[in-house]
Amino acid sequence: MNQTEKFHKLLKEAPEHQTRCSKAWLIGDNVIFVESRMNAEIELEDAKEDMQLSEEMMAGVSRFATIIDTANIKSISKEARDWYSQVQNDNPRNVSVALVVNSFYTRIIANFFLGFKNSRTAMKIFNEKDEAIKWIYEELEN
Repeated sequence: MNQTEKFHKLLKEAPEHQTRCSKAWLIGDNVIFVESRMNAEIELEDAKEDMQLSEEMMAGVSRFATIIDTANIKSISKEARDWYSQVQNDNPRNVSVALVVNSFYTRIIANFFLGFKNSRTAMKIFNEKDEAIKWIYEELEN
């Protein structure tokens, strides 16, 4: 079984965690998969709630990676984008973030996150979730 197949199997077995704007799963010991809720309108408080959940899920883990499926995002405030970016950059344990996009709009949002030149977290945009999964596991092995 390859890592993509293993990921999908673990996803089906993992408990779902929810915030107002997203759902998240811990895949194995070191990957968080986040999916935005349908028509999510993300404000600063939502971003703080999402990042707090991620921190709780990864408590005690020395290195992890994150896959974020942005497909259902309707809007995201500048304050929320700034918060996500700051917290990602300030967390040296989060080695990589894969952003999965499905439209021009979600690609614009994802490109905003890639614009941070001094980020210690590797970030990459993908059109396909399986490609993001492969890349995340490669990054964790490095």
